[in-house]
Amino acid sequence: MRAIARALTVLLLALGLLLTASPTPVHATGTPGSVAVAERAKAKSPNGTYRGAETPTEPNPLDRLEIKFKVAKNGRVIKKWIVTMNVICGLDVRLIVQSMPTMKVKKNGRFNRVYAGTLANGTQYRLQATGKLVAKKRKVTQGTFSYKVGACQRGTSTPLRWAGKRVSR
Repeated sequence: MRAIARALTVLLLALGLLLTASPTPVHATGTPGSVAVAERAKAKSPNGTYRGAETPTEPNPLDRLEIKFKVAKNGRVIKKWIVTMNVICGLDVRLIVQSMPTMKVKKNGRFNRVYAGTLANGTQYRLQATGKLVAKKRKVTQGTFSYKVGACQRGTSTPLRWAGKRVSR
C-alpha cells in the first residue's frame, strides 16, 4: 500500500510541475524571427553629434554656414550649439563662431529658440534657430537661422535655410 501511495504522490507532483512550469523561458517567447522584428521596431535614439549646412549649398565659400551641436540621450535637449559663418558688418565681411545656449526639443521633434538682449557695451543682439529633429532618420530638417549683433547681420530679412545629420554618437 505504501508503494502505491508513493507512486501516486510522485505522479501528482510531476503533474503539478508539468502544468505550472513554462515550456520556454520568459525572455525566449515568440518565434525566433519575432525578436529581431521587435528590436527593429524600437525607435532609434537621436543622441549624438550633428552637423548641418545651408541648403541649397552656396557655391561661394564666403557664404558658408556650418552648424554643430549635440543631442542628449533622451532626444529632448540640444546642447553645445556652435554656428560658424560669414556675416556682413557694414562694408566688412567677418567670419564668426557663435555659441548658443541649450535649447529644448518638443515631443514632435521641433525646436525654436530666440536669444535676444543687450550686451554690457550697449550692443543689441538677436539670434534665432529653428528646425525639426527626425529621430528615426537621425537628421534635422526644416532648419532656419538668423543672426544680428550690432551692425553685423545675416539671414535677418530671409532666414537662412539649413539641414543636418548625425555624424557620431
